[in-house]
Amino acid sequence: MRPVRSTLPYNRAGGQALLNSKKAFNTFAAELAPVLRRYFTSSSQNADRDIYERGYVATDDITTYDQILESLLKDRIVARRGNLMQDLEPSRSSEPRLTAAIDEFKSQIGEGQLQLITGGVGTGKSLFIRRYKELLQPKEYISFTHWAFIDFNSAPASLDHAEEWLCEKFVESFQRENTEFDVYAGENLPRVFSRDLQKRRGIYDELRKVSEDDARRQRAADLQSWQDDPKRLAFGICQHFLGQRREVVSVVMDNVDRLSLENQLAAFQLSLWFMDQSNAFVILQMRDETYERFKDRPPLDTFRSGVTFHITPPRFLDVVKRRLELCLEYLTANVEEKLEYTLSNGAKIVYPRTMLGEFLKGIYLELFVNKHNVSRVLQGIAGRDVRRALEMFVSILNSGHLSAEAITSHAKGAGEISVPEYTILKILMRTEYRFFSENSGFVSNIFHFDDEWERPNNFIIPDILFWLYDNRKRRGDIGLEGYFSVGSIADVMQLRGYIRDDIIAACSWLLRKELIEADHMNRTGLSGDDSVKVTASGFIHLRILCQRLEYLFGVLSVTPIFDSGVAIKIADYLNRENQYDRISGHQMAECVEEFLRYLKYNYSLLQAAYPEFGGERTGSTFILQQVEDALDHFRRPATSSSRQLNMLDM
Repeated sequence: MRPVRSTLPYNRAGGQALLNSKKAFNTFAAELAPVLRRYFTSSSQNADRDIYERGYVATDDITTYDQILESLLKDRIVARRGNLMQDLEPSRSSEPRLTAAIDEFKSQIGEGQLQLITGGVGTGKSLFIRRYKELLQPKEYISFTHWAFIDFNSAPASLDHAEEWLCEKFVESFQRENTEFDVYAGENLPRVFSRDLQKRRGIYDELRKVSEDDARRQRAADLQSWQDDPKRLAFGICQHFLGQRREVVSVVMDNVDRLSLENQLAAFQLSLWFMDQSNAFVILQMRDETYERFKDRPPLDTFRSGVTFHITPPRFLDVVKRRLELCLEYLTANVEEKLEYTLSNGAKIVYPRTMLGEFLKGIYLELFVNKHNVSRVLQGIAGRDVRRALEMFVSILNSGHLSAEAITSHAKGAGEISVPEYTILKILMRTEYRFFSENSGFVSNIFHFDDEWERPNNFIIPDILFWLYDNRKRRGDIGLEGYFSVGSIADVMQLRGYIRDDIIAACSWLLRKELIEADHMNRTGLSGDDSVKVTASGFIHLRILCQRLEYLFGVLSVTPIFDSGVAIKIADYLNRENQYDRISGHQMAECVEEFLRYLKYNYSLLQAAYPEFGGERTGSTFILQQVEDALDHFRRPATSSSRQLNMLDM
């Protein structure tokens, strides 16, 4: 049952050069580049007042997903975190839980405090902290709370011995955030170093007996030396405000969640050191998976006091809507009345700036209002990562797969912007690349397997995903709904002819692609004892994408095929698209039909060898039905809707 090594069709159609080839951005969207960078992709948007004031989605404004996505996107750690973790719920004007934590710290100034704020990557932790500092903290707190933000995006590659870097960044940020206090002013340096000056008072007195000028020179030299020492200066500032003025110093360790796992843990230790030396109120952002994985192990097990706060991200649709409102205002105020762009045939099109706004509004309506399934695909694939969601939206606007000619034809006819579902899927799969690969976009190939696996086939990934989704409402091995150990999955799948090591490897691949998630919150690897659950993205791939001709044809470029003849036929269709820059729907259907015959043949071989393989409610049977439905819908769209209810909807 172990065939010869597989063939990847793209290797018969140009090789890696084919996958590396790119498609130029559409020229119409070029005028949108500055506004998109500002409101959707700018790395400095957390400091943009428009974003944190008017583009923020408060808890009161968050809408809900449909029932299935809501259940799959609900916070994965709610059942595990207990009473020591609380959700932050920022309203339009306040966030009482963080305010209470700062208030408690103020009542016992003199003892440092570390406050953890956890959440997934891209959930808006940095944006929330900036909004809290600028808008949500009570007005009376502004006069006695002094902030500093340490951006770990600029941290050294290794955080070992990074104490001096941390103190330098603290001083720089404190200066920016607290302009009313000039650290380097002559009248302020003695206040910052009052303790040091007090310790050397006897020396100055002795020098003064000889010469008043010598005493002044020595005092000035000491201040200069202390000022040049980042640690001494940083802790002197904290001592002045915390010790002498009895006011709050809040230090935010920002963007720690973007670091590697090793550096996240190092940043935690660094934060503890700074808290201990400064006695400040230190806010540390951390990925929820890192916290959950290491909260009972060094170094996080040293953090026992207080409550950890958690941020739940807003819905993709809500964030995009707010950002688009800001975009439209910006375009009205900053873009010239008349603009132009060039079509592929060289023709120049002159159009009013209002057309840019219509384009943005039209795309939004197409994605989130008019087409239910497109909205589900976008929100399911993005999951809880708002940063990733915004990248997806920008990719759609900029993509060369969205032709300027199509936009022009709609504009001339005064019709609404219309983007077919297959175009959206193509963009999500390929982004700026001409062909799909495992690294080209936001979508994964669930027909994948690795040639190094012992007995691989194209059904192993769908079988695992289907089983996890089919059992999502059952309590698994750790007592949580939908979570099952990899060992339990292997026990089921081995009866179908799969090898245990292959199943573990397939689950690890699914985890890296974020089609499943693990209870330990790690994304790199799995053992048989780890428990996993299907994600919203896994459901979307199985239920919607595998029933779409665009997806099925797109993934074939990198789908491993054991029959070299079939791989060569698929490569022929890739060559046609490569030559003419497009391929017709009928040609795509022919190619997918060739793949379906190949799948059915392998299905029959496996079913004959392993009686438990296949069956009514299995991923292998389901995936064949999905491919058949996609072809049937393409050929008979009027009648295909009357087919029996999809297995995953039952």
